[in-house]
Amino acid sequence: MTWIEIAGGVALTLFGIRFLRKGLDRLFGGRLATWLASLTARPLRAFAAGAAAGTVAPSSTGISLLSLQIIGAGKLGAERVLAVLLGAGAGITVTIQLLAFRIQDYAPLLLVAGVGCFQFTRRETLRGIGQCLLSLGFVFLAMRLIGEGGESLASASETREALALLEGHPLIVAAAALALAVALQSSTATIGLGLGLLSAGLLSAGLAVPWVIGTNLGLGLTSLIVGWPVPEGRKLGLASLLVKVLAAAPLLLVPSWGAALFGWLPGSELRQVAMFHTAFNLVPGLAALPFLGVFTRIAAWMIGPPASRQAEDEGRPATHLDPRAVESPGLALVHATREVLRMVDETRAMLGRFWRLEEMPAPTPEQVRAVQRHDDRIDELNRSIRAYLACIHEHMTERDSQWQFMLLGFINELETAGDIIDKHLCDALLKRGAGQVRLTDGDHAALAELHRMVDARLEQAAVLLTTRDEAQAGGLLAAKDALGEWAHARQLEHFQRLASGGPEALASSIYFLDMFNHLRRIGSQVCNVAFAFLPNADGRPATPH
Repeated sequence: MTWIEIAGGVALTLFGIRFLRKGLDRLFGGRLATWLASLTARPLRAFAAGAAAGTVAPSSTGISLLSLQIIGAGKLGAERVLAVLLGAGAGITVTIQLLAFRIQDYAPLLLVAGVGCFQFTRRETLRGIGQCLLSLGFVFLAMRLIGEGGESLASASETREALALLEGHPLIVAAAALALAVALQSSTATIGLGLGLLSAGLLSAGLAVPWVIGTNLGLGLTSLIVGWPVPEGRKLGLASLLVKVLAAAPLLLVPSWGAALFGWLPGSELRQVAMFHTAFNLVPGLAALPFLGVFTRIAAWMIGPPASRQAEDEGRPATHLDPRAVESPGLALVHATREVLRMVDETRAMLGRFWRLEEMPAPTPEQVRAVQRHDDRIDELNRSIRAYLACIHEHMTERDSQWQFMLLGFINELETAGDIIDKHLCDALLKRGAGQVRLTDGDHAALAELHRMVDARLEQAAVLLTTRDEAQAGGLLAAKDALGEWAHARQLEHFQRLASGGPEALASSIYFLDMFNHLRRIGSQVCNVAFAFLPNADGRPATPH
């Protein structure tokens, strides 16, 4: 039962950290990454912002995903995000500091307060606070379980003899802690287990140093694993690991140095472990700030150039839909939103290529089919985004559910726009080439202006997805109404020109009205996204009409 008790404590720690991540997501949603990006003008500020994020979100995997989100947005370079990641490593150690103060004795109080806020309130902010308190209560209770299990295990002479064999092998202890940190994907759980074993007498103070070092190397390796699918994330994770390896190498190769530093720290052994853990992240992180560019360049050299420019795509991933982020609805919705923005770009590219063919005297069928192939990509994005959004269903707030519903509606509008260009506008182009239809100067000017307006509406909708600004939403709906009035006026002018024309004018009129009405339909549809940002009197999003 002793090993079961320790394993149960580790399991409860992992659950508590995951539950804490969800509680923070309930509190901040996807705003934490935006906040971090706004506070990283200088390396020291980026480090401090990362430390704050690590303090409130003590999860190495969560922080790594957050870093990838920031760097994938393209607003910050790898050097600034590396400073955030190093600062987050220091911030994560705050939880261990609390454990060393034996605040786990107050775990029942945290559980009671957490249940009160999470279970018996309706406001999302209070429920998020309650969920965080519950999570910390679970983690601290888990530390008590590990300590009690370790004390029972320490009474066995076989256990003490086995651990005595490790006293002269710090590298083995460091390797074991590294493997455990990677397997658990949590430095907090690994260090917490070490504290429990130390308090039970199963881990000596001399082995605590390699245990802490191995855990932090595991944290760096976890960041590398999480970021590996993305070229920029790969470089970021490797640079972070290099900083930790440079700090760890002398302490592991010359154990007396680590022991001397550990002995210099004040307080009990538990406090010394916590302080050494913090110092190992804080000191190398600050020391590396002037050399962030050096570390990122070395990491880039070690990784080597990308296989192709297309594969790298300037550091952006092939898709933003990271399945690991689904556990955090707010973060997952941010990833989905970025993929929707990519779908907007694809729609605009398709519309732009169509218009370039429209201005050509006789586009070839091959050129038209090249435009139609964009619709295949739009359909593919629509399916992948829809499937990803369907996976986000656990612990969603009402705000998250509304955002999910809005994204589903908007990608449907974009998919319809792609179908209109594919099946109607491109078909009309082919017929125009076969029949040699000639538009009047007035009709061509009206189509050109309508194309410009539709492209502008697509751009406005994309901006609205990132700002979520109610005033901009109102402006987009006003633009929709203005588009309708403008289109009505241009059609009246067209019919006036048609009255004075001959048979050729009638043939071109059919082509013009077909093009004009389909372009107008696209412009009207993409504006419907604005309704999600304009609440009714009851506070819920308005309904498109």
